[in-house]
Amino acid sequence: MDTIKKKVAVIGALNVDIGGRAGRTLVRGDSIPGTVRTTLGGVGWNVARNCALLGAQTAFFSLLGEDEHEYAIRMEGERFGVSLEHCRWEERQNNRYLYICDERGDVAAAVNDMALCARIDTALAEAWAPALTGCGAVMMDANLPEQTLIWLGQNLTAPLAADCVSAAKAVRLRPILHRLHTLKANRLEAEALTGRERPLDCAKALLDAGVKRVVITMGPQGVLCAEEKNFLRHNAENTRAVDATGAGDSLTAALTVGLAAGLPLETCAKLGVTAAGITISQPGSVTEKLSKLANRF
Repeated sequence: MDTIKKKVAVIGALNVDIGGRAGRTLVRGDSIPGTVRTTLGGVGWNVARNCALLGAQTAFFSLLGEDEHEYAIRMEGERFGVSLEHCRWEERQNNRYLYICDERGDVAAAVNDMALCARIDTALAEAWAPALTGCGAVMMDANLPEQTLIWLGQNLTAPLAADCVSAAKAVRLRPILHRLHTLKANRLEAEALTGRERPLDCAKALLDAGVKRVVITMGPQGVLCAEEKNFLRHNAENTRAVDATGAGDSLTAALTVGLAAGLPLETCAKLGVTAAGITISQPGSVTEKLSKLANRF
């Protein structure tokens, strides 16, 4: 099936990412030589760009700031082919995400300022609803306020996917688990949602809660996938990590585009793991090298 004809909508956060990577072992309280980059990120924005790279017709829905980064946001949307038509712009600062990676490329610490995303209320969600009708898949990230997630879950008819974002924010999805087709979580997020410890037990609990398709990431151990009584494991790609910050977002994008294309769980999981491996091997949270997977959808 040609996913270029399938509409994918992503509702979530766009951040200005300020990231540093240490050139040697991190020492608490000390200044470490390394590299610092400022880019555009955020779970929703990363997933949207990746969906477009994977061949889907992608629209982004968010509240954005008319600050010094507005031009870069508009130009990046145009470059990746992500529609910003439905975004609302306000004279405010865009969200900020500050992170530090160790010498291996793994995130050691991060701070997020999501004040703008907190203003995405149910009234804005309701205004977006007509444009979301007919989408092959709608992906929501848990940066959205809980009441907004609940409204979307209760009122949208398109197949829904969700990304937990973090253990603290994952619990916002509890009231709409029964409305989700696809849920992507890491181990900590799955534990926070279910109160279970083993990934397998978490997956079973999420299926019992009504989620149709569950994908739990386990770092170097790969992913655990579940759908009905079908449980699968896929090993992570054997790739040297350059920057791991966007790996989960590329996996979520592959799951979302796969959902829009009607692909089975095993295919979505394999493509997701491959997408994550490509992303990890490149600097930044999104790499245009992901486009080489588009024909596999």
